[in-house]
Amino acid sequence: MIRFFHVSKFFDRCAALHDVTFRIDEGECVILSGPSGAGKTTLLRVIFGMEVPDDGQILVQNRNIARLHARDLPYLRRTIGFVPQNFQLLSQKTVYENVILPLIVQGVKRSEARRRVAATLQAVGIDHKQAIRAGVLSAGEQQRVCIARAIVTRPVIVLADEPTGNLDEELADEIIALFHTIHAQGTTVLLATHNQRVMAQMRGRVLQMRAGDVVSDKRMVT
Repeated sequence: MIRFFHVSKFFDRCAALHDVTFRIDEGECVILSGPSGAGKTTLLRVIFGMEVPDDGQILVQNRNIARLHARDLPYLRRTIGFVPQNFQLLSQKTVYENVILPLIVQGVKRSEARRRVAATLQAVGIDHKQAIRAGVLSAGEQQRVCIARAIVTRPVIVLADEPTGNLDEELADEIIALFHTIHAQGTTVLLATHNQRVMAQMRGRVLQMRAGDVVSDKRMVT
């Protein structure tokens, strides 16, 4: 599903990723762990095609990201849901408008899009807020909207960058439960966190990062 071959990425000659090699198989749940600055966000961004690696190769669903033409990138992204670290919602738009947007971009028929949005908002427990502007929601509610926006397109891969970073423990537990549900439905999940509690709850495989390197690859003991 995702394969890295000696991938490096530099910013101002500093290595955000350094000779990174690993693979993630279809249906896996993988936690990307490490302190701030370890390279977790950069790794997610290169998978999503938001950054281009300086060295190495990345295969996502057997497609080489580094060689993918810019016009083909949106088609690959349709199969990947991305939950960014800081929500990045359209604050003046409603919950419904935020979640339906990727379906409109994909050209999904309006009737089908409405049906998918309704089902997705119900699945993440935010359907009663669909007419509310996103900017007035609580942090936990905004995170649910972000997750809904990421999964409404029915992606085969979901990437999440510190999805509980702005939440208290109770809300974080609820968000992690959502990711368990997403994974149980067969979706490949790659979740970045530095939170040990979240790592323990996800109970998946852990790629530990430090200074741009993957320094260990192990499974959580439950």
